Amino acid sequence: MHGHAAPYGGTIWYITRYADVEAVLKDAETFVKDPANARDGKKKAGNGLMDRINRNMLFADAPDHTRLRKLVNIAFTPRRVEKLTPRIQAIADDLLDRVAHRPSFDLIDEFAFLLPITVIMEMLGIPEADRDKMHDWTKAIIAPGRFGIDLKGRKRRMRAFVEYLNLTFEQRRNNPQDDLITGLVQAEADGERLSEAELSSMVALLFVTGHETVVNLIGNGVLALLAHPDQLAKLSADHGLIDQAIEEMLRYDGPVETSTTRWASRDVDLHGQQIKRGDVVRVVMTSANRDNEVHDRPDVFDISRPIAEQNHVAFGKGIHYCLGAPLARLEGRIAILSLIRHFPNLSLVTPLDQTEWHTGVIFRGLKSLVLKTR
Repeated sequence: MHGHAAPYGGTIWYITRYADVEAVLKDAETFVKDPANARDGKKKAGNGLMDRINRNMLFADAPDHTRLRKLVNIAFTPRRVEKLTPRIQAIADDLLDRVAHRPSFDLIDEFAFLLPITVIMEMLGIPEADRDKMHDWTKAIIAPGRFGIDLKGRKRRMRAFVEYLNLTFEQRRNNPQDDLITGLVQAEADGERLSEAELSSMVALLFVTGHETVVNLIGNGVLALLAHPDQLAKLSADHGLIDQAIEEMLRYDGPVETSTTRWASRDVDLHGQQIKRGDVVRVVMTSANRDNEVHDRPDVFDISRPIAEQNHVAFGKGIHYCLGAPLARLEGRIAILSLIRHFPNLSLVTPLDQTEWHTGVIFRGLKSLVLKTR
């Protein structure tokens, strides 16, 4: 673990070893997501624009988190995800058919980005006529820096996004559909429903975590395969290895580098280091997933590695374990196998040592990955 002074006081701690990362992720009482629970004083009542984006279970502690998770689980079911398999396959095939006649294409912009955002919009029930503007709005939430969106432009898009969702929620109450937005609007447990702010925040969370994670899983995973031709050949010869391959991609170079912020709710000693109440704590997933005390040959990419030996925290642990993990795995499996089937002679245009990565402390993903199709 490593710590440095925070600009506003206190210390920011980075937790890097697997056992410590797992312990922090599982101890939701000591390491909380709402800073008000780690400091003296009352919680601030939020009713602004950002509150309509961030009032979701990712930034909540029990009992709020428990209530939100229970409600969302009612709508976001494994059965709903599994039913998507044929449609995800069709979307993947269509996107790859569009570039099949060309000698090269950018995997990130022309496939990895478009696949999950199309899937989540169809899951939510966004009409096809509205998808271009929704796509534009969600850029401001997902990765504004990637698309050169300034603060003013981001706020304008976010406001339009929230207004659109408010209207959509009202429409689904009056005219329910077989989609995820209807499921979220109708979800009820113990007499509780999601508020308007919680509804819009949950939709925003699904876009961000369910999208950026998949983009990076596909991009990082394909790069790992191309950097290790023996592993690509192994998967091409035996598609039955895809489940192990996906888990190894998540372990070897996962889509999330560090967790979102946690705060220590009490003083705690970790390996002789004194973490004080109110200190910021971030766990480094990518470091934990290469811990040589847990993994055999941690820096070796091996898709034959048994899943039982791939212990990774790519999707977190504990109460904040990623709700969209099953969907991300499904999209990753379909995307990578479809790519291999469409382009058996796939190779890199950009040399490995010249690949560019997005900056930031949470997500780990490529800016682009240009591939030769033949």
